[in-house]
Amino acid sequence: MICPPAMTRKKTVKDFTKEDLVHDLAYRLADEHYRAGMTMSEMERCVWKAFGSGSYSGPALAVLLSRMPLEKPTGKLCPKCGKRTPVRAHDRERTLRTLCGRVTLKRNYHYCEKCQLGFCPMDRTLDLPEEGELTAEMEKRVADFAITDVYGDCVTRWRVHYDEPISENLLRRVVARLGVQCAAADQAQLQEELKPASEQPAEVLVIEVDGSLLPIRGTEPWKEAKVGVTYRHDPELNKPVKDSARYVSVLGCIDEFAPVLQDALEVERLDEAPTVLWLGDGLPCNWTLADQLAPDATQILDWYHAVQKAMECGKAVLGEESPDLPLWHRTVETILARGDAEGLIRELMDCVPLIPKGRKGSREALESLSSAVGYFRNNAQRMRYALFREWGYPIGSGAAESAHRHVLQARMKRSGQHWAMRNARLMARLRAAYRTGDALTFHGAIRRAHRDTVAGKVQRRAKRNGFRWARQGSRDIERSRELCSN
Repeated sequence: MICPPAMTRKKTVKDFTKEDLVHDLAYRLADEHYRAGMTMSEMERCVWKAFGSGSYSGPALAVLLSRMPLEKPTGKLCPKCGKRTPVRAHDRERTLRTLCGRVTLKRNYHYCEKCQLGFCPMDRTLDLPEEGELTAEMEKRVADFAITDVYGDCVTRWRVHYDEPISENLLRRVVARLGVQCAAADQAQLQEELKPASEQPAEVLVIEVDGSLLPIRGTEPWKEAKVGVTYRHDPELNKPVKDSARYVSVLGCIDEFAPVLQDALEVERLDEAPTVLWLGDGLPCNWTLADQLAPDATQILDWYHAVQKAMECGKAVLGEESPDLPLWHRTVETILARGDAEGLIRELMDCVPLIPKGRKGSREALESLSSAVGYFRNNAQRMRYALFREWGYPIGSGAAESAHRHVLQARMKRSGQHWAMRNARLMARLRAAYRTGDALTFHGAIRRAHRDTVAGKVQRRAKRNGFRWARQGSRDIERSRELCSN
């Protein structure tokens, strides 16, 4: 008698281990999402969406990486000069921290003798950072924490979102590495990457420059950081165009700041803008910079600085507690609103005989009057506020004042903070880039601009002493004549 073959029992879910199921899901994920040329960031986000940060995300990422074609041990083109470069070392290992855990890659290392540049083609294919233990996706997230909060709080907040902890030292290394790249990149290329230039030049381009003091370690406890803001202004609505602001910030002298601001202005197509406005306080260096970088700009003295200067004079003449100060304030604003700088100067000069000789504080009052008169006389052409308002121009440098708070002070001027000079320089650059772009794009923009600069793909413009040269040696001659005739 022939026995029938035994029936094979169909496997159920219980017959598979968790590892078998995850392995199967990982292969299904790879079949569905893998494509040639995927970067490590794309792979990480794909696995993160499917598995989160659990213990199974690492094997899933390894499956995606295994789909990459094997690296051939042949010469590759140097990213800088384009010369074919042979392999210097095979299967060089690099261990990386990813969103899904640690992975170790084996890739070929090439070295170009002509450029003295070492590179790994697989790193470039996966878009990995040139240095460090983090992938680009991890570095972007770490940088976002470090640039917006103090390092100690970042370590605590990180644990709210991710299982694997980070250290304060790691945060410092990422900021230092990214800050060096930000400062070394061609600044015009960086601005273009952070916020691509508009196809049309601005109808009204506004430039504001101001200084902010930051706490520094060492013999000099405070150091000034220069902040520049450019934005497009809508004269009909009399307000800035949304999302048009660019920020530059440099902790250092005007010679370091001017070329960086110049590059931002060139990206904004300064020479093609029909109307350029330069707002600032009464410091002579601001107007010197305006004459050199934007010689055709209409210069406007900040309204609030003008009122503040007149009120300082009023307190010196009348006294700090004088009941006449509110009247002085209203009179100053009325005269300034008419744009009558000469009328304000006459009012101030009429106060000279009213100061009793020999009275306590009379000398300080006369010195304050003299300083105010000189201030308004030097800036008389920049105080035609009635005409500026009629044209729909801004008369207050609120954008620059606000930039001090949300660009620099929000991160760099907290209670008890004292920065090392090098760290403060890098952070000031990074904060300006962070505010010009956004949290999602600024990291990639810095890396691309630095990579293109190192590879020689950016044509640096020749600059003499870091400044443009005034085409006419004076600012906006035609507009000045027109305003004077009115």
